[in-house]
Amino acid sequence: MADCVKCRGQMSEGFLYLPDTGGRVKWMDGEPGFWKSVMGFGAKPAELSARRCVQCGYAEFFVDTQARPVKTVKSIDEENERLRNLVTRLQERVATLEVIATDPAERTAREIEALREPSPLPIETKE
Repeated sequence: MADCVKCRGQMSEGFLYLPDTGGRVKWMDGEPGFWKSVMGFGAKPAELSARRCVQCGYAEFFVDTQARPVKTVKSIDEENERLRNLVTRLQERVATLEVIATDPAERTAREIEALREPSPLPIETKE
């Protein structure tokens, strides 16, 4: 086991854990982007490992090129649920875009004009 670079104490192995998903933090090479972060397009994620000094708390993170992915039934179920939610949100967004793309122009123009008309102000009455 390596010594701490800060205090030369004993390092213990560990990993970053995401409590909301139960998953492990992964490393992606390159610049961040929407599709890369959501779907992992354009890059292969690698397991991110860590060590922490038991004396001073210094932590170091590294990509372990020999690490095997840690998959459990629970983590697979959670990932499936997350992906189902993502697909549902994307389907809703596509449906909205379809409505916008196929909506007759005259109806859209009417709705825009209706928004421009001032709404009547409520009349206050004194009692």
